[in-house]
Amino acid sequence: MTPSLFLGHQAARRPVLAATLLIGSSLLAAPSFAQQTNPDLNNLDIITVVGTVGNANDIPGAVTFIGADALAEQTYADINRVLRRVPGVNLQEEDGYGLRPNIGLRGSGADRSSKIVILEDGVLAAPAAYSAPAAYYFPVTGRMNAVEISKGPATIKYGPNTTAGAIQFFSTPIPQEPSGHIDLLLSDHNRLITHAWVGGRKAFNGFDLGALVETFQDRTDGFKELDTGDTGFVLQDYVVKLGAYLPNQSFELKLQSKDEDGDETYLGLSQADFDANPLRRYNASALDRMDNDRQTYQLTHTIGLGNDWDMTTIAYRTDFSRNWVKLDRFDNSQLSGNGACNSLDEILRDPLTCSQEFQVLEGAPGYVSPDDALQLRANNRTYYTQGIQSAVAGTVQTGTLTHNLTASLRYHEDEVDRFQDQDGYRIDNTALILTTDNAPGTQANRLSSSKALSAYLENRTEIGALSVTAGLRVEDVSTEQRRWNTPDRSLTPDSERDNDYTEWLPALSAIYDFDHGLSVLGGVHRGFSAPSVSSRQSTDAEQSTVWEAGFRYAPQGNSRPGNLRLEAIGFFNDYSNLLGECTNSAGGSECEIGDAFNAGEVDVYGLEATLDYAFTAGHIRIPVSATYTWTETEIKSTFADSFFGNVSAGDSLPYVPTHQFTLTVGLEGDSWGLDALLNTVSETRNIAGQGSVAADERIDARTIVDLSAYYQLSETVRLRVKAENLFDETYIAARRPYGLRPGKPRELFAGVSVDF
Repeated sequence: MTPSLFLGHQAARRPVLAATLLIGSSLLAAPSFAQQTNPDLNNLDIITVVGTVGNANDIPGAVTFIGADALAEQTYADINRVLRRVPGVNLQEEDGYGLRPNIGLRGSGADRSSKIVILEDGVLAAPAAYSAPAAYYFPVTGRMNAVEISKGPATIKYGPNTTAGAIQFFSTPIPQEPSGHIDLLLSDHNRLITHAWVGGRKAFNGFDLGALVETFQDRTDGFKELDTGDTGFVLQDYVVKLGAYLPNQSFELKLQSKDEDGDETYLGLSQADFDANPLRRYNASALDRMDNDRQTYQLTHTIGLGNDWDMTTIAYRTDFSRNWVKLDRFDNSQLSGNGACNSLDEILRDPLTCSQEFQVLEGAPGYVSPDDALQLRANNRTYYTQGIQSAVAGTVQTGTLTHNLTASLRYHEDEVDRFQDQDGYRIDNTALILTTDNAPGTQANRLSSSKALSAYLENRTEIGALSVTAGLRVEDVSTEQRRWNTPDRSLTPDSERDNDYTEWLPALSAIYDFDHGLSVLGGVHRGFSAPSVSSRQSTDAEQSTVWEAGFRYAPQGNSRPGNLRLEAIGFFNDYSNLLGECTNSAGGSECEIGDAFNAGEVDVYGLEATLDYAFTAGHIRIPVSATYTWTETEIKSTFADSFFGNVSAGDSLPYVPTHQFTLTVGLEGDSWGLDALLNTVSETRNIAGQGSVAADERIDARTIVDLSAYYQLSETVRLRVKAENLFDETYIAARRPYGLRPGKPRELFAGVSVDF
């Protein structure tokens, strides 16, 4: 297809959204006062929910903002570890380093983070958020300046998916003054992490010019043990920003390039081998390798529009390519031929019954398998995303009422091009030998694309101590997919799938402030998630009604602001239809990759609680934070399909723990600091079920402790040591897609930070 950034034809054939744009534009004539932008958030305040910690207590919903100081406490490069301190987050670990995280919010399903909206600097970050939302690319956490997690009614500000929530990252801003920063960390995994930036602004005849150059590099030999190959990865991320700042407007150009090469696999272990050595990798996975790269081009313009209104406009383009060559299928026709031993998962679940097949995976010295027993797939895909979006915001006074208004419009295109092949191998004296070399495009040759026009309107009305927020999101989307059964795209496609849908997604929330820092809040919104472009036309969209209610207690008094903060929010997600998508990462060996499956009515409900308190003992400040999440899920119907399996009414969803608890405690002196984080997660299921969890379907409960300490050697130099998984807890991270995979063992770091 031919990419296009023009709105005309799209708006013309979608009169409802065109009218929405006119309504939003008409708001510009209303009087108001100017909003103040925060340079630490790249001047994106009007397209964020919180923006700063200072006004977090005024938000009528569950929003968590993690600023630069909080991120610096443990200097995590792994988003999973960052999010452990946020209530309502469900995580399924994978590689131990957070390279391809699986994140869910409030039981939404975590596989490839496809149910949540991920943004960096206001722009959708998934390789193709509409056509293929599975996030095989994720923003590089170690270079971020802030992270914002939104749940409940605040979710509809972003889209396209509104069921679960959104995670937005803010990259390092161009500093106000010329300055620089270097972080170096070495670990006992033969790992080197480097984060460095330099930049600043300079005045020229009434305006400022600014620039920033930044890199984040991470490389390690990994922690898994493979006899015949390498593990670990090399990641390189570069960012260049250029800015021009005039009295009433600003321009910022952001260029980003990221490259990753990793020796990573989906193949896990049998239970017996995990118990003997959880860090082992079978020789059959020796050639598994991920290679991906991404380029981002983003231009952001902010302007005061007169009458004290502000507008932010972003034009963006991203290109992402990935090829994950990995063991994907098994052919036992020349071995036992047992129909119960012809998938990788079946072999690892029962290696005794499937003993002939299991020998192939082990690939012991001297053993030779039949040809083509191992099938390695080159999951070769290229993506692009491009679009333009604007948001305007300001305040209108009508009598005694104050209305804080926001209107936004986004036109977006994305595409995923799959051109894959699957080759046959034998294991021969520990080595993998190519036996059948298939041409690219013979396994999957398909082109999927989407065009979307979306609009969002919000009115936050202040009525004394009561604040009521009404929002409406509209998503108008066209998708198409073309499939060829041969590599030749000059031929007529063998199958075509097209779909158009328009979704109206309302939200309503309110917060009432009592005296002495006590507030009560609540809200409701419509949850929506579209089936993937690959889905059959009979597949229904995911729809739900999402409720939340709770209270917040944040007295200020004469103490430091934020000295005490308590929040508890209950949530209920009433799915009229829950979707599951067949992916490799979910173990999709019995279904067609990309297809979506309906689970019907599902209830997800629970409680999120947060306590923050800081006190002093002499000259030492002691900040304490605790978060707790309780989540229950219930499938309301009985059915069977190739994705969910055999499901009975009353079953719980997999990979949603009932209890999660995180405690962080810090000690801060004049020139030193210590930060400890304890995270515990109750047992979870690998597949849907109820009652006690069978041993071969259980992800055991586990508790992890991380510890970080620093000493300020001088005004500009800080020494740092830290331990992730301090007590070297051995635990199961996942049982899917194929066998048991371990969490990361203890990793010890030492390093230095320099500011100049």
